[in-house]
This record gives sequence, structure tokens and C-alpha cells, in this order.
Amino acid sequence: MLIDHLTTLTERVQLRAYRLLLDTPGVVATVPMIRGVWGRALRHIDKKIFSYVFIGDGPHQYQLPRYLMRPAPIDPAFAPAIDWIIFSGSSDLEQILWRAWDVACGMGLGSDRLPFRVCQVEPIFPTNVSSAGHATPAHQLSQATWPIDSVPQSTACRLSFAAPLRMTEQGKLLHGPNVVDVATSALRRVAKLAGCYRGDEYRDLFRAVRFEASRRDSTPWMGKRCDLVRWSSKQQREIELYGVVGKLDLPAGPGDLWPLLAAACWTHIGKGTVFGLGQPIIERMP
Repeated sequence: MLIDHLTTLTERVQLRAYRLLLDTPGVVATVPMIRGVWGRALRHIDKKIFSYVFIGDGPHQYQLPRYLMRPAPIDPAFAPAIDWIIFSGSSDLEQILWRAWDVACGMGLGSDRLPFRVCQVEPIFPTNVSSAGHATPAHQLSQATWPIDSVPQSTACRLSFAAPLRMTEQGKLLHGPNVVDVATSALRRVAKLAGCYRGDEYRDLFRAVRFEASRRDSTPWMGKRCDLVRWSSKQQREIELYGVVGKLDLPAGPGDLWPLLAAACWTHIGKGTVFGLGQPIIERMP
């Protein structure tokens, strides 16, 4: 059964997720800016761990960063804040990553390198926020719950992408992605994080996901182009990021794809996930 195979796959991915409340006096901080200084701090502490976290391991074509950052949901009592997700269950690795935050705060933000601080940390998973401190255990991606209180397979739902989605085909941006595109892109990303990206097991699962997605009743893509520009400190120039924002409706529900879509809310899909792009938001269909 497809659900069982997807559950087995997502059980192989461990993650730790936190919501960080920041104080950035004198600087309007963005996720790429914060990501950049944290990365420089981590590289200063340990180049091997920096390479693993920011580039990934394994063959070049299958390498994938082991983290992502995204703006946290708007909350007047907890803002400005970011969500920081680590795709690793290693507590030793996590300790080094937290050290990098301490160093990054001292390195500062903006052209004047103004110091900032992490005021508060709250573990999050999958949608609830707690105040248990830093020592939250690693969770399996298979624990990602369906965000709508109803039977997942048959619940009419909407997949919304408010942050730009960057999916390509033969090097060209997909302006109108469909359910097959979303599902197969999600599977590729989860499989790489799980270390299951080759062989008969992956090929069979890819075909099953593609078939299930192709038989789901869905509306055409409803959206528009949304391009971003960010500054690359590594390349010392502005980088244009082409994407789309919009939504897809599944009037008959996601069927057996639901564990994969629930997982994608945490892994994101497409390109640019490390700074929060490609996050699906699953909502009840109006």
C-alpha cells in the first residue's frame, strides 16, 4: 500500500525544529541575511560540518542541505521570528550548530555588522509550539500530521504556496505546476534526505506516487509569477530567483499522497528551500 511505503520512507528522516525569536536592533533582518551570517559562523567553527549542513553528503547529484530557515508565522507576541529546521537526529551536531548561533550574534548583521541576539527558543513539531527549551528530542518526518482535522485521504483541500515555488523542467521554470509535479518533487526531496534516491525501491515508489497523483481530481494551477532578488555574499552580487505563487485544489482529497504532502510542509519542495521557498500550506478547500 502506498501509504505504508511513504511512511517507511519518511521514518528514515529525522528532524529538529525550532522557532527563534530575534532581536536585531538597527537592522531589518531577512532570512537570507540571517542564514548568511549563521553560515559564516559555522564555517569558522568547523568546515566539515559546514559542508555537510550547507551542501550535503553523498554523490554530487544527490547532495542536499540538511537544514532550512523560513519566516515564522506572524505573531505579535513572538516577532520577528524564524523557523529553523535541522534534518538530523544527532545531538552532538546540534550542539555545534547552536554554538554557531552564538558566534553569529557577535559577528552582527548588515553593513555595520550590528550584533543581534536570540531572545527565545521554542521547539516546534508538527504544528504545536511548546516551551521545553533546547533539549527537544529528534522527531521522525513520519510524525508530520495532517493539518486539517478530518480524514486525510478524502478531505477536500487546497495546496497554497505563498512563498515562491521554484520548480524547473529541462532548465525552465514551471509556471503552472500540477499535482504530479508537486508530488514527485516532494518525493525526490524526501528520498534524498532519507538517503533513498536510487535503486528499484525508489523507482517503484516514484512510479506509484506519480500514478496516484495523476488520478487525483484537481483544479488547474491558480497563480502568478513571483520573482525575488537576494544578495549573495559568496558571489558578491545580486541573484535573481524566479518562482510562482498560487494554489491547487483537490476536491476529492489527496488520497494516499497525504503523508507525503504533510511531510512536504516541513521539507518544502523545489529550489531555494534553505531560505523558506516552496513551502506548501494545506488548508480546507473553501
